[in-house]
Amino acid sequence: MNESEKFRRLAFWVKVRRWVITAVITVIVILVAMPVAYKLTQIKAGKESREIIQQMSLDNEIMSPNIKTSDQYIDNTSMMGGQVVSHRYKEIEGYRIPWTAVVNSYSWLGIGGSNMAANATDWGDRPGSGLYDRTTQQKIPVFFNPQVKKPEVKVTADIDKIAQTKDAVAEVAVTFKRPMSYRQVRAKLPAKLHAQWYWIGASGRADTTMMDNNILGIQVMAPVTHPSRLSPSDYDRFAKGLAAAGKLAPGMNYDGFDLDEFAGKYERKYPTLDQAKFAGVIVTGNSEAFRPLDKANWIYASSAGFFKQRSVIK
Repeated sequence: MNESEKFRRLAFWVKVRRWVITAVITVIVILVAMPVAYKLTQIKAGKESREIIQQMSLDNEIMSPNIKTSDQYIDNTSMMGGQVVSHRYKEIEGYRIPWTAVVNSYSWLGIGGSNMAANATDWGDRPGSGLYDRTTQQKIPVFFNPQVKKPEVKVTADIDKIAQTKDAVAEVAVTFKRPMSYRQVRAKLPAKLHAQWYWIGASGRADTTMMDNNILGIQVMAPVTHPSRLSPSDYDRFAKGLAAAGKLAPGMNYDGFDLDEFAGKYERKYPTLDQAKFAGVIVTGNSEAFRPLDKANWIYASSAGFFKQRSVIK
């Protein structure tokens, strides 16, 4: 073997050695980097999931018309992300009514999407005849903006029909002719009706019947110890939620009416329960308890949601 051949072979093995060393280093780097990268993606996904949970909690606080939440948990997790799931229901005079769940997806890429059907509605069989929860098909009690003379859903006076019915329970959205204070609302409601959710209204000529079930208001949180009662602390928590939503503006928009912007303006105008003005209320009770409200001159409209003949076992 001449010197030239020896040199070529030496050069070849030097290259092979370099390739082997490079490959080993690459494998080591990958093995070290993979756990680090996985940890970083999970930290990012965790941040995304927490932000979604906070947003869902905020929506539940200020935008769930007589809808309660039974849970909130992370599901369907993977290396890419997962989902935050929240099941919902209504509690109406001892009857549990299922409602559309809220499902939000998240990922470490920051690409997520909500279940847009959460508060989405379907129309009734006849034009303007009512709204229904899209998933459960439960009837939705509708609020009306008195400034809108021809809303998409026809203005109703369901209390008249409910008051004439015997042995039934009902959920009714009562829209006031003019906004009222909490004390005024309490004074006008019959003792046997239970106020469950107070609506803060909408500005201008926003047609609330075209906003799905995305309207702003405060849920009564202590129906056992103080039936139908709001406390200043309940309202303080609600006001903080409105303020947080206001900082997110622009937000959900309906023909120029921005829900988040309205939330912020309302909180600044009415920072306490004593100052607050409400445009309507969702009440529940036995059908006979609605009779004192039949033809009440302070009611602009009344729209029934859940309605059922009473049974012995609920």
